Amino acid sequence: MPTPPQASDLFDPQRHEPLTTTPWSDAAARAAIQRICAAAEDEFDEAQGHWAWHPQDDPPEPGARSFNFYWGASGAVWALRHLSAQGAVAIQRDYTHWIEQYPACMQRESAEEMHGCASYLFGESAPLLLAWQATQRSEYAERLYLVVKSNLHNSPQEPLWGNAGSMLAAIHAAEAMRDEHEAQRWAALLSEATEALLSDMVLDPDTGTWIWHQDLYGRRSRFLGAGHGLAGNAFAALRASRWADAATVATIEQRSLQTLVATALHATLPTPQGAVDLVNWHVLVDPERIAAMLAKGGRPLVQDCHGAPGIICRLAGSPHAPDDMLRAAGELTWHAGPLSKGPSLCHGTAGSAMACLKLWRRWNEPLWLARARQLALHAAEQVEAARARHGQGRHSLWTGDLGVACTLWSCLREVDHFPTLDVF
Repeated sequence: MPTPPQASDLFDPQRHEPLTTTPWSDAAARAAIQRICAAAEDEFDEAQGHWAWHPQDDPPEPGARSFNFYWGASGAVWALRHLSAQGAVAIQRDYTHWIEQYPACMQRESAEEMHGCASYLFGESAPLLLAWQATQRSEYAERLYLVVKSNLHNSPQEPLWGNAGSMLAAIHAAEAMRDEHEAQRWAALLSEATEALLSDMVLDPDTGTWIWHQDLYGRRSRFLGAGHGLAGNAFAALRASRWADAATVATIEQRSLQTLVATALHATLPTPQGAVDLVNWHVLVDPERIAAMLAKGGRPLVQDCHGAPGIICRLAGSPHAPDDMLRAAGELTWHAGPLSKGPSLCHGTAGSAMACLKLWRRWNEPLWLARARQLALHAAEQVEAARARHGQGRHSLWTGDLGVACTLWSCLREVDHFPTLDVF
């Protein structure tokens, strides 16, 4: 008989580290937020309107700079403004002068990208939304509308570069529109974008369920997770449900959940309190590539971009998502623990904290809030350790310190607001 799957088959322990034993306190969380934001403001380059590109973000050359929302200046500025507006910190400067420049900066920065410049996190979409939010100038909203419309069938068919990502910019714009005519125009765009998501789904020959094919960076893939794949696309449809056809959203939701159930990897963890079910997912659906990864000793990831935490964060709001699947994914996230790669939202400990917050909001079980807080506190400690090691902060939203500050703030306020997904 085959050996039953073990917990270590569902993740690589070498990618994780022991959880901090420092107990959570509101005061410690507030102090960490203050330190992160103060360091960001102190190290801001006033002349250039950006921060030094952090070594861990693999700058292409010494002195490189970025203005994107993922690891660049516009995302960091958004986080500082967001935390200030929420009362978490008092920021030193008005960033509007630089915000107005970021859309043009991103046009130049993404001009040579093979998937275009409409991307939410690596292109124009989010910087245009930020510029409109800061100034209320109609030209930014109009440009954003055209960018979103141009991206409906982008070949990546995933959230980072494709329609599902630029849809999020449209959703946040539609939520903020005060003019009824404009609100209706954005609603029509979101309805069209959701229909495009559905029309691009295909029946997968390996699973017998529905999926999207990503033509990403010159390679054809079928990703399952939040960063590049199915869960991230489904999330965009669910977020657009206020404006889109209900049957279209329901079909995307149902198909996506069926695929995740069909592709889930299961194991059982013995504990003194009894056996605990665990669930995770491979990065993609591709038997040959999965076999090659396993042959090299690879294991599924436990991150927001790929794996259980991201699938929780994108689908815990679905009333039809199976509770047993989500609970087992949460237990896997908690059992795997903090990521040794660092504290970030995308591929670090803060993303796992956000997953626990989502489960706390779904079930109102204090255990999940406590777990979220402990992981967020660990991420804050990782921020300080990395600063000491590199001699600078990692001033970015999705890969660095400011995403951690936003996560700590959500833990303090007892909300499950994932930056730029749930709130903008």
